[in-house]
Amino acid sequence: MSEAEALASSRRGVMVAPAGCGKTHIVAASVLASPPGRYLVLTHTHAGVEALRSKLGTLGVGTSKYEVETIAGWTLRLAASFPLTSGASNFAPRDGAGYRAIYGAAERLLGLPPFQEIIRASYSGVLVDEYQDCTVEQHATVLRLLGILPCRVVGDPMQSIFDFRGNHPVDWPKDVGPNFEEVAGPSKPWRWHQTNPALGEWLLDARRKLESGHGLDLEGAPVAWYDCSDPSAAREQRLRACYAAAGHGSQSVMAIHRMPGQAHDVAKRLGGLFTCVEAIDTKDLYQHAAIIEGLAGLGRAAAVLGFASLCMTRVKSECGTIWQALLKERIPNVKKHAPVLQALCAVARSGSFGDVAEALETIEREIGAVIFRRELLSEMKRALRVAAAGDVGTLPEAAWVIRNRARRLGRTISRCSVGTTLLVKGLEFDHAVVLDGDVFNAHHLYVAITRGARSLTIITKSKKIMPTAASTKDGTGPPQDEDETL
Repeated sequence: MSEAEALASSRRGVMVAPAGCGKTHIVAASVLASPPGRYLVLTHTHAGVEALRSKLGTLGVGTSKYEVETIAGWTLRLAASFPLTSGASNFAPRDGAGYRAIYGAAERLLGLPPFQEIIRASYSGVLVDEYQDCTVEQHATVLRLLGILPCRVVGDPMQSIFDFRGNHPVDWPKDVGPNFEEVAGPSKPWRWHQTNPALGEWLLDARRKLESGHGLDLEGAPVAWYDCSDPSAAREQRLRACYAAAGHGSQSVMAIHRMPGQAHDVAKRLGGLFTCVEAIDTKDLYQHAAIIEGLAGLGRAAAVLGFASLCMTRVKSECGTIWQALLKERIPNVKKHAPVLQALCAVARSGSFGDVAEALETIEREIGAVIFRRELLSEMKRALRVAAAGDVGTLPEAAWVIRNRARRLGRTISRCSVGTTLLVKGLEFDHAVVLDGDVFNAHHLYVAITRGARSLTIITKSKKIMPTAASTKDGTGPPQDEDETL
C-alpha cells in the first residue's frame, strides 16, 4: 500500500513528511485513492491552494471530487453564510484578531447538529495540508470537522514558523498526537532526486540534527559557503553570493534572510538584479496609503517622495533638495529633475490619486532609479488608480482590494528575488542563498536551507552553525506582519 493509499484509508490519520519529500503529491494522491465522493482539502496560503490544484490536475483527479480552499477562506465563507447563528460581526477581517473571531464562529456552527448535517451532505472527508501552520483556533475547527467526517492531516513540525504576533500554532505532541493516528510518511527527498541527490540526503540528516537540538557542520557538505566572520566584509560576501547564484541562466534564485529590513537592504544593493518578495498584508503599503490619503498639497507631494524612497534607489540623493523644500511647505527653485518637480506640483494642486501614480512613474523615469521593491511600487500604483476611478472610498481601502486580489489570484515572483523565511516557506526554487545563517533558529534555518532544488549557498561566520536559542514564540515576531496564512 502506498503512503497516499494508507492516508486515504485512515479515519483520522496524521502523516509527517520532511520538506521536499512529496507532501503535496501525497495529499493529492490520497484524494485520488479515496472512495467516490467530494473531499474538502484545506491549506493555509493561496500559493498552497494553487499547488494542490495543479497537482490534482496532473494526477487527473476530476474537479467534482474535491474542493480546495484556505482554512481562512473556507471558515469565513461558512461564518458569513449564517451570520446570525455564527455570531460573527466582521466579515472583512484584515488581521489575526479578526480571523481568530471567524475561526471561533465557524467552530460554533460546526458544533450544531443542523450544520453537521450540511457538512455530511457536502463532503465525504477532509484533508488538511501543512498542519504545523494551524493555530490553536484553526485546530479547534478541524477537530469539529473530525467529529463529523473522516479527517486526515499532513505536516512537518520542523517547518512550524508562524508563531508570532498573537498566533499560537498547534503543539504537535500535545494537540495533534492525541487526536490523530500516525500514518507512516515518506522519507525520500524527491525535490533533489533528479537535480542534486547528495544535497537531498544531506538535508535529511540536517533535519534530524536540528530536530534533536544539534547544530550543522558544513565541512564537506554539498553546499557553497561564504565566510562573513569579518564584519567589514560581510555585506560584500552576501552580495558576491547572490551574484554567483544569479549566474545560472533562466533558473530561479531566492536569497533568504530572517528579517525584512535586511532583505530590503540586500535587494537595494544588488542594483535591481534581485527584487523583494512582499507580504500579502504588507504594512508598508497600507501605512503609506493612509499617509498619502491623509495629506494634501505640498505635504502629500513630499509623502510621495517618501514612499518612492522605499521602493527605488537614488530618490534621496537626486531629489533631496526638492524633498526638503516640500517638507517645509515651499516649492524649490531648481532646474535639476524639473519634470519630477512638475509632477509633484500637479499632485499638490489637483489632489488626484491618478496624479500621484503619474508622479511615481516620473520619479522612476527621470532619476534613473533602480527598483528593488517592484511589487510594492506596482501595487501602490494599482491602488492609486482604483481609488482615482472612484471604485472604493479611500486609498487604504483600494490597497486592501488590490492585495486581496493578489491573495486570490497569486503573484509572479521574479527570477531572482529576496525574501524572508515567512514569505518563501512552501515554495521551491532552483537555487537558495541563506544570507545570514547565524541569525536563524532551528525551524527557520530548516525552512531556509530546503528551498533550493539544485543548489544551496550558506553565508555564516563559521562552517559550524548553531541555531539561535531565540524563538518567535517570544511574541515579538518580525518587524512587520508577514503572516501569509491570512
